[in-house]
Amino acid sequence: MALNIPELPPMVMHGETQADCIKKLRSIYGSDFHIIRQEEKKSEGVLGLFKKKHYEVTYTPLQPERRKSPAPSPVFDFEEEKRKFIQANGGGNPQMKLILDELNQLRRNIDEKTANLSSDEPATIVQIRELLRKNDFTPCYIQKIVDRIRKECSLEDLDDFNAVQRSVVDWIGESIQTVKNEYLSYPQVIVLVGPTGVGKTTSVAKLAAKYAALTLKGGVQGKRVHIITIDTYRIGAQQQLETYGDLMGIPVSLAESADDMQKLLTMYSKDVDVILVDTTGRSPKDYEGLAKMRSILDLKKLPTRVFLTVSAATKASDLRTIMQQYEIFGYESLIVTKMDETDCLGSIISIMDEKNKTAAYFTDGQRVPSNIEKATQVRMLIQLADFKIDREHINRKFSPEGTD
Repeated sequence: MALNIPELPPMVMHGETQADCIKKLRSIYGSDFHIIRQEEKKSEGVLGLFKKKHYEVTYTPLQPERRKSPAPSPVFDFEEEKRKFIQANGGGNPQMKLILDELNQLRRNIDEKTANLSSDEPATIVQIRELLRKNDFTPCYIQKIVDRIRKECSLEDLDDFNAVQRSVVDWIGESIQTVKNEYLSYPQVIVLVGPTGVGKTTSVAKLAAKYAALTLKGGVQGKRVHIITIDTYRIGAQQQLETYGDLMGIPVSLAESADDMQKLLTMYSKDVDVILVDTTGRSPKDYEGLAKMRSILDLKKLPTRVFLTVSAATKASDLRTIMQQYEIFGYESLIVTKMDETDCLGSIISIMDEKNKTAAYFTDGQRVPSNIEKATQVRMLIQLADFKIDREHINRKFSPEGTD
């Protein structure tokens, strides 16, 4: 079998970055070229000052008769076509938007794989990619980190893997958004929604205990709390909450309809500080069930916070669907449960970043009232698998008050 050896003389492509050179080559030759050498250069500025870095890629194009791919096709503007398609199909259809988002993600995945063809990545970038993959970060998130490495790190910087790794940990932390402040207006209604089996009921009990003991330090009475459940579907759901309520001295009521909910809110809003609402776990594909639950939770007048409850162990594609479908509830943030059941938090970090969502609380066990904490970047970072974490550094960067 004959080898596909290039025969044309070597040529040089210049660009601001290594990726820029490769992009220019692909725009001309597709994949029909062979890279010989890649170098970082410094060009002289005026009077020898202001040296500017650039890259040179030495290559040879393949002979026309040996080329395997056609010339590259014109660039397809996905976002413009997506906008036209949405406009032509009713604009606000959430199912259509979900389908287009999935297609967009597929396109990004293909682009990432194509971008890596015929390029010789430095060993440090290869190692970082592998670390991110092992932690279940999405291809899109990984590519964003790699692009930042290429943009901000010189070839000399890439020789120091530990320094690059430390920067990557910082960038991951910067991408994690958390809720900074509690609402101060009372009474407030806190509603937990989410799919089945993620621990909503236990999380409601933990939050109830947290608020009831919120100001007990110094002898000041804690917040007055009432729990309402609308979960009539799961066997034993109400009894489970009533057991928790009895142990904590917190009353529990059942609402089976929107009218029940409004009556209970009217009845208790003047006597309590916090009303916690537990809901039925619904599959994100149960559109009828979600719509019915949304009608019951159409709360008026009282300040309301809605948290989407998801498991830390949920894979990225499912998280994306859950977060998209539960948008109808107008949730402001996430409660991430079962943090103790996985060492791979890349999926949740990636999709939170993709959807621009914050995290409010983490839970990591069944014990009430413990096993719940405010969400922090530090907690997520120290749980990354196989990354070398400088705990003192990330505490200073992300917890300036020194909280662990």
